[in-house]
Amino acid sequence: MNKKHLLLGGVFGPVAYFVHDVVGGIVTPHYSFIENTISDLTKAGSQDTYLLGSILLLVSALLGIAFGIGIILHYRENKLLFLGGLFLAIIGIFNIFTATIFPQDPLGGDITFPGTMHVILVGISVILIFPIFVMIGIGLYREKRWKSFRLYTFISVLIIFISGIVSVIVIMNDIALMGLFERISVYTIQIWTFILAYNFIKERA
Repeated sequence: MNKKHLLLGGVFGPVAYFVHDVVGGIVTPHYSFIENTISDLTKAGSQDTYLLGSILLLVSALLGIAFGIGIILHYRENKLLFLGGLFLAIIGIFNIFTATIFPQDPLGGDITFPGTMHVILVGISVILIFPIFVMIGIGLYREKRWKSFRLYTFISVLIIFISGIVSVIVIMNDIALMGLFERISVYTIQIWTFILAYNFIKERA
C-alpha cells in the first residue's frame, strides 16, 4: 500500500463511525440519540441485534490505525506530529478491543471484566485526545498554510473540554442528556480527524 493511501484512513474512519451511530440509533428499539451513549449500541448482549455496529466500529478502528501510521511515516521528521500519529494509532488499537472483546456492560447489570476493560480503555483514549490535539496543533505551528487549522484545533479542544465538564454535571445530576453531550465531544474529534486527513492528503498531492 502506498504511504499516501494510509492517510485516507483519517477520511473514511470517521465516515464509518458516523454510519455506525446513525444506523444503530435507527434500528435499535427505544434508542435515543439525546439520552443514550454511543457505546449503548454495541453493549454486551446487543451484538446479536446489531452486529453491523461492531463491524463498522472495527473498520473505523483499523482505518484510524492506518491514519496514525500514515502520519508517522510521512512526518517522522516532526517529533510532535510523529507522537500525535503514534497516539492516534494507539487509540485505534484500543478501539479494536472495545468494539469486539470488551463491550460495555448493560446499564444496571453486573459488572464484568470486559465491561471494566471497556471503561478503562475508553478513559485512556479520552485522556490521550488532548495531547494529540495539542501536539499536532503545535507541530503545525510554523507552517503558515496551516494557520487556520491550528486555530480550529484549539477551538475544538475548548469544545471537547466544555462538553466533557457538562457531561460530568449531567451524570452527577442524572439528567437524560448524556448522549447529546457525548456526541458533541465525539463528533468534534471525528470531524477534526476528517479535516486533518483531508489537508494532509491535499498537501501530499
